[in-house]
Amino acid sequence: MGALSLVDLGTHVCHLYRGDVDLKNVTLPFLSNGLRNGECCIYVTDGNAVDDWYDELQAQGIDVPSARDSGALVITSGQAWRAMCHAGSIEMAREVLGLVDQKLGIFPSIRIAGDVSWGAEPAAVTAEMLCHWEATANIVFEGLPARVICQYDLESSDPAYLHAALRTHPIVLYKGRRVRSPHYEAAHILEKEPMLNRSSDDPELVANMLAKLA
Repeated sequence: MGALSLVDLGTHVCHLYRGDVDLKNVTLPFLSNGLRNGECCIYVTDGNAVDDWYDELQAQGIDVPSARDSGALVITSGQAWRAMCHAGSIEMAREVLGLVDQKLGIFPSIRIAGDVSWGAEPAAVTAEMLCHWEATANIVFEGLPARVICQYDLESSDPAYLHAALRTHPIVLYKGRRVRSPHYEAAHILEKEPMLNRSSDDPELVANMLAKLA
């Protein structure tokens, strides 16, 4: 997968992955290409995996210590992002835009990616809260010199979180392909809030949605 061809500036896409190989095949080129182009890259992962990702990027030829010292590379825990989501989508948008504005004062563009594991403790986020935030994020990043990939593990994510992801991202990276989602309805969700925030936990429904993508 060519990371630059997958994610255009100002876009907010979803990566549905299965296993570490699938995850790294998208993540490592996305981050390493951005760093080589002089962009700022932020990656969100499980707290125990932060050092592992720095090691992976070092193995890709990235000068990780220099990138960290300059602020070009930040790898952080999903716990902080989950905590922000509890403040509500508007407040989270302010926090994220503040971070983006700070980085764009130094770098020409920014890349953000990661699997926040929204259902993880502490500070687990409900699927309804996630649905509203992901729908809002399309407005937050539109027109900005930013590329954003939200990653969801097909093997460990609850169906309701996958349902929310499929409904709120216009573009999905799935099985090595970039697909325009037929399930995208973020604008409708925001227009009718909170009536459409609820996401289904029916695994069969999610399986049928994935079949349409494939």
